[in-house]
Amino acid sequence: MTPLVMRSDFSLICLLATLLLLPPSILGEPIDVDDSLGIDSPGRIIDAVLVDLNSNVTEGDGENARRGPLVIELHTATWCSPCRPAETQLNEMLNVWPGLIALHHHSSITDPLSVIASNETKIHQGVQGYPTLVIDGRWVLNGTNQTQDLFDLVAEITSEGGARSSSPADNRIENWSIENSVISVNLNVSDPTLRVDVFLVVDGVNHVPLGLLSDTVVAGQTDVDVNSTVYISLNGSRASSIGDSGKLVMVVRNPGAAELIVGSDRPLYDGFFSTPPVFSEPTLFEENKWIMWLVLFGGIAALLPALQHTFPLLWSRRGSNEEE
Repeated sequence: MTPLVMRSDFSLICLLATLLLLPPSILGEPIDVDDSLGIDSPGRIIDAVLVDLNSNVTEGDGENARRGPLVIELHTATWCSPCRPAETQLNEMLNVWPGLIALHHHSSITDPLSVIASNETKIHQGVQGYPTLVIDGRWVLNGTNQTQDLFDLVAEITSEGGARSSSPADNRIENWSIENSVISVNLNVSDPTLRVDVFLVVDGVNHVPLGLLSDTVVAGQTDVDVNSTVYISLNGSRASSIGDSGKLVMVVRNPGAAELIVGSDRPLYDGFFSTPPVFSEPTLFEENKWIMWLVLFGGIAALLPALQHTFPLLWSRRGSNEEE
């Protein structure tokens, strides 16, 4: 637990005075939600169903399924240092709005946690770099700079009635079963023209040196046939280090490549990576810099006794030669 820091009344007054003096641009302004593409825009999520799996059984139905009012997909990578603040912000948001559905897509082929279904989702959404947040298949936030507006954007979407209700719909996960490391999921989707993706999401995936990762997509199938049985292989997928059995998430989208609207006025900056950063190999001197300096100064120190006799001798010889 993070220790609480007690401030004096004087310090608190100074803090409030500083906040009042700061310009509005620094404190941030309300997000103006642009939904000009409309409800029928390609790639827009129209429904999302989540079913918790049970580690004690190998089959179940969709009776305990719940619907997420919004789906937030974070395209991240283990090699992407700017992704860490975005991951933290999304996790904090789930503490405020636990009903939201979060999907952490490791959609970089160079990522050891990479999943084919996440890579296909990245292509479908036109994601160009990391971190990228896609909210309900409608809005996009790029890089750690823009993701600072995640809370405000979701709050505005919710207040303007942009979130879905939790009432039952015509799209369901009927039942599921696990056999021979394969999950079979029976779907029932009313509109055969819709795009349907099914993901297995696990909380507590351990990745050294990052530690435990939340809501990680570890397997799945994208653009599946509706009203069909989807088979998801668990071979090679990551398990939870905290005993989480995982969740099945069915995402129903409008057909076509996603059209996204930027949900922030903040410009992009260098905290947005499209490929892993390239680090040059350190030289022998760089790797052992302190040893090299120690040897250098040690050598000079060892020569000092000899030099204090050598330099006066050379000086005296030079003076005698000049006198002659």
